Amino acid sequence: MEILELNADNVTDYEDILDQDVSESIGREFYRGIVAVGDGNAPKGAMIWEYKNLEENKDTDAEICFLRSEGSEVIRSLLAEFDSMAEDSEVHGVFFELNALSDETKQGFTDDGFDVSTAEGRDLMVSVSDLKPLASLKKKVQSNITLLSELMKLQFMQGVTNCMFHGKKGLVEDLEYIDMEWFDESISSAVITDGRVSGFLLIHRFPSGILMPVLLTAIGPDFKTDLKQMLILSAKKAMEQYPGETKVLLRRHSPEVGALTGKLFAGKTGGEVICGKKA
Repeated sequence: MEILELNADNVTDYEDILDQDVSESIGREFYRGIVAVGDGNAPKGAMIWEYKNLEENKDTDAEICFLRSEGSEVIRSLLAEFDSMAEDSEVHGVFFELNALSDETKQGFTDDGFDVSTAEGRDLMVSVSDLKPLASLKKKVQSNITLLSELMKLQFMQGVTNCMFHGKKGLVEDLEYIDMEWFDESISSAVITDGRVSGFLLIHRFPSGILMPVLLTAIGPDFKTDLKQMLILSAKKAMEQYPGETKVLLRRHSPEVGALTGKLFAGKTGGEVICGKKA
């Protein structure tokens, strides 16, 4: 068995064993992946993770986003290679939140030093039809709220620079490296203040069709109003662009986001997940 590193050129060779929504990130700045192959280059398992704070003056962490294998030996090999690569990158801590892991995989994590438990997941799955109450809050939005498709690339880049300067990047560790086209320009929105972008609601559409907001921020004295207005505009456009059953994944990555989703989607909860962490 051999462990190979995944890259943008070879990732499609192993698409049968990978999750398309996770593997599309291979080639991005802070994502890494490995695959275990057997005779004839047949894939036996794969693992993908993202480095956090790799370029910042903070402790670097790693989040394991995906792990699949055909047996305990494969799991051990994948985790051993990951541990080696994480050590080279001076990773301080590792964590994961994954769905439906086999007992064999959970044991593999435990044997590698992870504390493993079950919990309600941070991800809340709603549908485009669930956005109707939000979309109906106002007939029109303010003139300074616009769709991403209406921005020039220079405006987008300036807006990203503004967000990075204020330490705002949401779920997108590599925000400054991502092209505008990676976001769904037909439903993502922005705030224009004095001719400059002062806020974003950026939404990504996964290969599976799932929509996921990855950044919601506004900078300035009217930021609360601007946030609400972007939410309303993007909800309206999502309802126009997509069928009502289209899934929308909301990642409650902070108490603030959790409070917002609790208010907008009262009564909805996340599914059970397997959590793990180790220092």
